[in-house]
Amino acid sequence: MLTTLKQLWEILSPPERRKATFMLFLVVVMAGIETAGVVSIVPFLVAISQPEAIETNRVLAWLYQHFEFTNRQDFIITLGLASATTIVFSSAFKTVTQHTLNRFTHLQLHSISTRLLRNYLHQPYTFFLQRNTADLSKNMLSEADQAIINLIQPVAQSIAQAAIVLAMALLLFIYDPTIAISIALVMSALYGSIYLLVRGRLAHIGADRIQANQERYQSSNEALNGIKDVKLTGAVDAYLSRFSQAVRRFARHRAASDTMAQAPLYIVEATGYCGLIVIAIVLMMRSGEVSQALPALGLYGFAAYRMLPAVQVMYRGIAKIRFAAPALSRLHKDLRLQPEPPAQGSVTTLPLQKEIRLENISFHYPERENAPTLEHFSITIPANTSTAIIGRSGSGKSTLMDTLLGLLQPQQGRLFIDDTPVTSENLRAWQRAIGYVPQHIYLADASVAANIAFGIAPNEIDMQAVTAGLGLAPRLEVQALLAFGKSGPDVAERPPRLGPESFVRSI
Repeated sequence: MLTTLKQLWEILSPPERRKATFMLFLVVVMAGIETAGVVSIVPFLVAISQPEAIETNRVLAWLYQHFEFTNRQDFIITLGLASATTIVFSSAFKTVTQHTLNRFTHLQLHSISTRLLRNYLHQPYTFFLQRNTADLSKNMLSEADQAIINLIQPVAQSIAQAAIVLAMALLLFIYDPTIAISIALVMSALYGSIYLLVRGRLAHIGADRIQANQERYQSSNEALNGIKDVKLTGAVDAYLSRFSQAVRRFARHRAASDTMAQAPLYIVEATGYCGLIVIAIVLMMRSGEVSQALPALGLYGFAAYRMLPAVQVMYRGIAKIRFAAPALSRLHKDLRLQPEPPAQGSVTTLPLQKEIRLENISFHYPERENAPTLEHFSITIPANTSTAIIGRSGSGKSTLMDTLLGLLQPQQGRLFIDDTPVTSENLRAWQRAIGYVPQHIYLADASVAANIAFGIAPNEIDMQAVTAGLGLAPRLEVQALLAFGKSGPDVAERPPRLGPESFVRSI
């Protein structure tokens, strides 16, 4: 548990840690006001059950004389109104504090998801060859959300409720140490026994939930991204079965976690009700009169009304933290990834005049150190020529292209543009000079203009540049883009020769 809390603190940024400290201050103030609300009910109960105590009780007598009351009824009514006002203010302050806590915890979803994506995008290209993209998406979207629901939010709520429980316990201890210690021992034994029984199960299903979550993301991504192959090979039922089994495991584990977190509530409610009856009997036997036991019984009843839900929230939070601890370990690891050094020279381009030259290139992937894909490979490609790279599958064609693009850094050898070696200082300049058409074209789910101006914000797209780019493309291809998703007469009605200006106006 301490390791989990330490990892949780470490994934917060310095400004978020300062905000968390302020949240803790608010929680302490809230606990104090909550305690004042409980204490305020005691003078009212004493005065209404024993009116003569207004003269005999030192506190009540001082209040009666200090505020110059003339009759007991007005004094008792004032005490009741003061208690009600304190409790209403306590509830209002608790609402504001809870909203502040909720806002802080849920905004962590934005922070964690954004930082994860930033970390991933700043990793070298080889990182994405080793990690499944579905797993990365799962971490940013699903596991980050789970971290909020099952980690940050429960921790914040548990701290808030712990402050209330501690304040109530201190109040009861001051009033009657024996009963207060007895209550604490019973509650600790009850919740401690339940937690010891379920903590192993929570850790197990928490780890398997991550695996099931990864499988459902992976199977759905593979089925939808490869829909052509899935339909041609008749693999629909196989992917549906994989997805269904993973989602079922994921749902079952979440249901089990919720049940184990909520089950003690019903046991504690019954225990608290029976305990209140026992306390009432003990107080009556001590005093010998029901009227004298009524103020103390009211105090214990109101304290129990505040404490029992708070203790249940604490237990539920601890159970959720245990369940989500494996997910936090993954997020903690990925948030601490070190980014690759940023490429320089992004403003200019590195022009090609004579040749592209690879000299003595050797490259192996991280997981295949003893099986190099390229070994002492050299090639010279003259400018203004076409060169075909031919070879069997797995011979290193894609690796060679990725090396030419600067996506892969060889363990040995260098890439030269004319006589200039490509380094981290001029890599972006070289990449800005490249026109690359991959084997499998990627189209973003956006407008044609957004795809042409890939990576540029919609409000920053230069439509004149888009028009110029379209002017370089064959008119037949432009018309085909316009007819994308159309068939039959809709395509036939398109004009046979469509210029780029008309195309841009139709985007």
